[in-house]
Amino acid sequence: MRRAPLSDAEVVANLPQGAKLTLLKRQGAWAQVKSEGGSTGWVRMLSLRQGEGGGTGGTGETGIAALLNVARTGSSGATVTTGVRGLDKEQIRNAQPNPAALQALAGYAANEDEARRFAAGKPQLRAQAVDYLPGAVP
Repeated sequence: MRRAPLSDAEVVANLPQGAKLTLLKRQGAWAQVKSEGGSTGWVRMLSLRQGEGGGTGGTGETGIAALLNVARTGSSGATVTTGVRGLDKEQIRNAQPNPAALQALAGYAANEDEARRFAAGKPQLRAQAVDYLPGAVP
C-alpha cells in the first residue's frame, strides 16, 4: 500500500494476499483503500479482487453501474481483497461496447510505411513473414 497513487510513492504498509480492504475511491488505475487495521493508502486496481457479497455495499449495483458510481461519487462502498483482478460473470454479461475507445485505439495503428521507418533505425528488428490464419482474408 502506497502513500500516493504512484508506483514510486512511499510504501506505507505491506498487505498479505487475501487482506480485507475497504475501497474508498478510485483514481485512474489506482484505488484508495482502508485496511482492517485502519491504515489508508493506495494500491493498483489490478491487485484487487472483489470480496464476498458482490462488492456492491448492499446497493444492488453490479458491473458497469458500480464503476459509474465510483466515477460519480468517488466511492463504491465495496469491500475488496488483494489478489488478481479479473472480470466476473456478471461484469461480462453486462459489458457494453465502447465505440469511442475503439476509435481511439485505431489511432495507435501504424501503416506499413510508418512501421518500416520506425524499424529502419533499430538494427535488432528484422522483417519476418507470417502466414495468414486459415480462412482469413489477406
